[in-house]
Amino acid sequence: MKKAVFLFDGQGAFRPGIGKELCAKYHEADEIIEKCSEILEYNIKDWLWGEEAKETSSKTSIAQPAISAVSLAYAAVLKNLGVTSEISLGHSLGEITAVLHCRIVSFEDGMKIIKKRGELMEKGGGQGTMMAVIKVDQKTLEKICADVSAEIGEPVVVANINAPNQIVISGSKEGIKKAAQNIVKQHGRGIPLRVGGAWHSPYLKDAANEFAGFLDTIQFNKPESPFYSVVEQKTLDDPAVIKDSLKKQMLSQVNWVTAIKNLNQAGHKLFLEIGPSKILKDLVGKIEPAAKVDSTALYTDMETLAANL
Repeated sequence: MKKAVFLFDGQGAFRPGIGKELCAKYHEADEIIEKCSEILEYNIKDWLWGEEAKETSSKTSIAQPAISAVSLAYAAVLKNLGVTSEISLGHSLGEITAVLHCRIVSFEDGMKIIKKRGELMEKGGGQGTMMAVIKVDQKTLEKICADVSAEIGEPVVVANINAPNQIVISGSKEGIKKAAQNIVKQHGRGIPLRVGGAWHSPYLKDAANEFAGFLDTIQFNKPESPFYSVVEQKTLDDPAVIKDSLKKQMLSQVNWVTAIKNLNQAGHKLFLEIGPSKILKDLVGKIEPAAKVDSTALYTDMETLAANL
């Protein structure tokens, strides 16, 4: 059995058609997608491959289950080929997928959590937006956010630290616009993101509170394989602690740099992005250039990937 650090994709990995070739070639992948459709009570394939797929990216409530379903389909194929997780983590949405993969919750409950999370974020995030920032260091950007927040009386925060020179800020549309002006003064560049709201910011407080209540209805168990929490920046195995971390996750900063550095320093040297994107692979390459990293998205033949690990 080959093992790697499994990195589960976030919502930004979606594009129409993801998983179609995989499911056509591997019956276990198709079975996962069908199982997800049953739990979600709609045909997720329509939103992955059908006419509806062009609308999926704009519907957080649909995009999140779609990404998770495809990621789990990849994981199922790899398992049958003798590749499994040494430890699992995920970027934003991917953290919930990792919880499901580690069997901390049942498959059915995991998909219900993902569905609820997407619905609540779609409902609660419409008043804000996000911006990727390059060529401005974290400390300077945090000061820009603090200054703008004080000026307009609304929170603007550093939401994602994706790589040393790739940081994402989150806040109101006015706040992000003002922050962008200050970023230019620091010789940086802001790139507006097409997202459904101000993710990982205080704007999701009501959604996070409702999500916490929903999580209290779910049975959490000890992980069957190691789970790394990006919220807590450490490996967690206590079900109650994992549940509490997920309650905070919607509002918490995603510090991907710290997570990858921690795992690399702990001796994990082989990283594998699980999902339809190579975004996380590229980020790991920027954070730890010496680490070996690959992505399921780069292969139509999973046997070749398994042989390359």
